[in-house]
Formats: sequence, C-alpha cells, structure tokens
Amino acid sequence: MAKVIALVGSKGGSGKSSTAHLIAHGAGSLPRPINAVVLTTDPEEEPRDDPRRYLVRDARTPALLLAELEHWLAQDRILVLVDGAAARPDLDAVVQDVADMALLPYKPAAQDAERAVLNLERLAKAVALPTAWPRHPGTARRVRRWLEMVPEKRRMAPFPALSKLDGLLSAEGYQAAAYDLAAPARGLVLEVLARAGIDPAELEEPRA
Repeated sequence: MAKVIALVGSKGGSGKSSTAHLIAHGAGSLPRPINAVVLTTDPEEEPRDDPRRYLVRDARTPALLLAELEHWLAQDRILVLVDGAAARPDLDAVVQDVADMALLPYKPAAQDAERAVLNLERLAKAVALPTAWPRHPGTARRVRRWLEMVPEKRRMAPFPALSKLDGLLSAEGYQAAAYDLAAPARGLVLEVLARAGIDPAELEEPRA
C-alpha cells in the first residue's frame, strides 16, 4: 500500500521542498528502487515535468491536493511526499492526519529552531529534521544550541549541508545533480523510512 511522508512547517526557506525532492530522489536511487511522487502544494512553485527518478504532481490547491491524495493512496507500493507550503497551518494539520509521518525540516539558526519548537507543539505527530547542518566540527559545535533546542526524542540526526541540493528543484539542475546526490539521498530515505516504522520492502516492486 502507499505510504505518505508530509513535509510540514510554517517557516519559508526551511528546506521542505528540497528535502521532499531529495527523499524522493533517494527512493528512486535505491538498489531496488521505490516508486515515489512529490505533491507540490506551494502556489508559487511550478511543478516539474522533466524526466526524474520520481514523479512530481501539481497539488497547489486544496481540490488538487485531495484529488492527488485519493489517486495515490489507492496505489500499491508507492511513497508519497507531500511538499507543504509555508504559513499554511490548515494544510499541515490535514496532511499530518493522512501521513504516516510528518517531517519538519529546520536549519541551524535561532529563528528556525524557535519556529520548529512552536510547530512541534502544534503538530503532535511531527518529527524535526535538522537540515543543512555544518560538517566542520567547530562550526557544528557553535550551532549545537539550535540542535538542542528541539527535544532529542522529537528530532532525527542532523543531515549535512549538500552542494547542488537546490539543483533538484529545476530541470537543468536535476540532471547535473542527480548522480552526486544519489548516495546521500539513499541514506536519507532509509533513515526517514526507519523513523516512520516503514519497511522499504513494503514499497519495493516484487522480484520477477
């Protein structure tokens, strides 16, 4: 059956879109690929129809989102990523109820961490994902306070900053970044599925 991961949070620029696309890219890059689809809900973002290792569908209105969810939830063995828009608490609440997991990305900055804490209070089932975390040990120590603002039981391990990540959001950038991002994307999708209690084998296509 289909599994749903919702990317939620009220702050723009937190990494919801890039994270949704990275998870979907990871699913399509596994040794036994998992079919994945990203549902775009941000009215300001144009859906992508270029060739990818996953699908992207237009869900920028409530009616479109409902129709897409009804369609994909009826499918077998597919991972659905709902790319939530900023400042849409109504949307967050709806997709959290439908989702197997609500994932709240946040970056290493005071405002991001503070907003993440507020969003976690509002979204009881959500789990925070620290994204774009610095790799350098000294820098990581300096921003550790923003990591620790979120209770450990409500967050995943920090995911490092990646070059070319923004490329996933454009047709030209995707082709240039797909190979380099495949390995970290595979790691991320497996971590997310594990945290959600989803066995990847439930989503893989059966062996011939």
